[in-house]
Parts: sequence; C-alpha cells; structure tokens
Amino acid sequence: MLNNPDRDRYDPPSIAFHWLSAALVLLLWLMAQSEGLLPREWRHGMWSLHIAAGATLLLIYCARVYWSISSATRPASINTGMLRLIEHATHGLLYAVLAATLILGVVNVAARGWDLFGLVQIPAFAPDDRALRRSINGWHELAANVLFGLAAIHALAALYHQFVRRDSVLRRMSFGRR
Repeated sequence: MLNNPDRDRYDPPSIAFHWLSAALVLLLWLMAQSEGLLPREWRHGMWSLHIAAGATLLLIYCARVYWSISSATRPASINTGMLRLIEHATHGLLYAVLAATLILGVVNVAARGWDLFGLVQIPAFAPDDRALRRSINGWHELAANVLFGLAAIHALAALYHQFVRRDSVLRRMSFGRR
C-alpha cells in the first residue's frame, strides 16, 4: 500500500496527458480498424478526422515530453529489482513506439497529401510513387499495432497491480482526492 498520498501520485498535468494519450491512441486505432465498415462516401471524412486526431496526439505527446522533462512530479516506483527494470523499459518503449507511430503518420500524410475537411490542402511529396506510399503506410500500421499491443499489456499490468498485488497503482494515475 502506498504511504504518502501527495508524494505517491503523479501531478494533474501528467495524469491528464496520460489519459488523453490513451484515449486518442484507442480512438485512432479503432478508426483505422473500422474503415471498411463505413460507407465509401464517409471514408474521406473519417480519414480527415483520423489525421486531425493524430495531429492532436502529436501536440499532446510533445507537451507531455516537455512537461515530463521540465516540471513533472513523479512518484517513487513501487517496484524493485527486475520489475522496476521492466517498468522503466516498458514506459520507454511506449514513448518510443508512440513517437515512431506519430512520425510515420506525419510522413504518411505528407507522402500522399490530403484534403483535410475541404479546409486545408496538405501537399504530397510523393504523389506518383504508389510503392513508397504503401510502404510508409505499412510501417505506420505496424507501429500502430505494436503500440496498441504494448498499451494493452501496460493496461493489463496496471490491473494486475491493482487487483492481484493490491498496491493501489491505479490511484497514482487518477484524478481522485489527493
């Protein structure tokens, strides 16, 4: 059980960045997976929304990294030994794969170009290179699927801590009373 409720929680901006990132990752992944279920005439709007949500996630990611480096309050790890090493490696991997997914998303949009909601035209740097666009898109999809898998493992580990180890790990990342 955690001892000091103020010291054992993340600060409110870190909590907000975490849950906004998690929600957007889930939303973006579900949008991409469900594209084929939509009528053809809705797909352009869905991809415009996907691009806008991805750009929002990119901004949140940048703000989150800046906050983490400059101002974040981090509680002490509840793990020791190998579990602590796994905790740090998993978080580092989540950040790295999220960054790769976002960068590949930007490159994907830039390679093919896009008319975003009829408001903004994003020019294509490779409009005629279908093989390059497919390759970039494939890497973006792979990174997104790896990210989703890592996020699922991260969520399962949090549930394991909360309900099996009973160490109140979820309280550290909640907006509840301090």
